[in-house]
Amino acid sequence: MQSANLRLKSKMDEARKEGKVIIYGTVEKDEFSGWKRAFEEKFPFIDVDYRREYVYGTPPPMAKKIMQEMKEGKESADLVIATVPPIMQMQELGLLTNYKSPEALAYPSEILEREGLWTPIISVPIVQIYNSRLVDADELPRSASDLINPKWRNSLVIHDITLGTLGCYWLLSLKPIFGETKWREFAEGLARNKPKNFPLYDNIIDSVAGGDTKIGVTALLHDLVKAHDAERPIARLPVKDIPLLVSYSAIGMTTVAEHPKSAELLIDFLLSAEGQALIGNTYVRIPARPDVDSPYALNRIVPNEQPILFPNASVTSEIHETLPFVTKLFAQDG
Repeated sequence: MQSANLRLKSKMDEARKEGKVIIYGTVEKDEFSGWKRAFEEKFPFIDVDYRREYVYGTPPPMAKKIMQEMKEGKESADLVIATVPPIMQMQELGLLTNYKSPEALAYPSEILEREGLWTPIISVPIVQIYNSRLVDADELPRSASDLINPKWRNSLVIHDITLGTLGCYWLLSLKPIFGETKWREFAEGLARNKPKNFPLYDNIIDSVAGGDTKIGVTALLHDLVKAHDAERPIARLPVKDIPLLVSYSAIGMTTVAEHPKSAELLIDFLLSAEGQALIGNTYVRIPARPDVDSPYALNRIVPNEQPILFPNASVTSEIHETLPFVTKLFAQDG
């Protein structure tokens, strides 16, 4: 305990000299503001500079911005926050450095990056949804094969597969669940049904709620909660052979971090029980830490379900082989 306290004191002394930490993230600014305020109250000598950035695309625009700033010798992000697929792309580009926070010991090993290049802070479950005014209960798709029935042509909406980000990895993560033959039939059938596609998940909710489409194949669970609270005509679509797939928004330190000790303190804070409780009390964010009881803890929103984490090792090991197939499939015209 004494050595841990000495390490913390040393880290705080270094962070005091740095004076700030810069984060590029996908979390909305108004959501992050409460976390920023709590951290700065705890560490008043660190100014948190949070900048909302986008990650949709391959490579992610956030990564391209950091690489350009590196090239020009400009100050850049100390930390990045994004969903796991773009974080993994930044990892492959060599933009992340490892830091194994002591708070990571509270997390299941299967959700951690083994080298400590990034650590989950927010759970991001994906569900299927439908417009409850436009689709009768007796015509609802009950299985994956029902979703690819031609009757749903031009009635579906999905996160843009061709971007190679979260929606794409969701589809790829069904492959080990379905098996090669069923998965290929599903992917090809889904593409034949010509789903509308959007880079932003908000657009998926709006498309279904507004009646432009009837079924959302990939929607974020927290967006569904918001839609319920707003009394929009959206309900969860239970598909018997598509489980609740859960990914994460993760935090990682960049290789160009000029304020590394401040960055470490912020990582520790967001991973801690205190930080995760803040996240879990933010409307609507689902904490990644499993021992945190909060209004938006996953087991409160979807009790009695066994989520499957994605992307897992089998998906990531085949990504360079399967990604071109699905991006080409959903980029086809006609």
